[in-house]
Amino acid sequence: MPKLASFLLSVFSGFAAWLAKYLTQKIAVTVAIVAIATALFVGMYVTVRTLVAAAIGGAYSFSPMFGAGIAMVISPRTAGLLSSYVLFWSACELYKWKVNLVQLWTKTI
Repeated sequence: MPKLASFLLSVFSGFAAWLAKYLTQKIAVTVAIVAIATALFVGMYVTVRTLVAAAIGGAYSFSPMFGAGIAMVISPRTAGLLSSYVLFWSACELYKWKVNLVQLWTKTI
């Protein structure tokens, strides 16, 4: 994991440095923030989807009947739906946070 973290940090740092070199600073920072947020959202989506799929799959280890009951209640599409919900909710919260920051910033000018 430390190697993955250092790799991702170097990729994003190099990307931000390239953007800063060829674009204005404001556009470069905006694009870098969007890229980082997109990477985090994709990571969160994959993580939630994997956890939900593992939890549903682990239900069969208790008892075959328990697993069959869970399979009747929770559809196979649940992992994707919950992941999409979490991703959309996070995007909405990020947007609200951004709007609040912009409002605070405009009050100081």
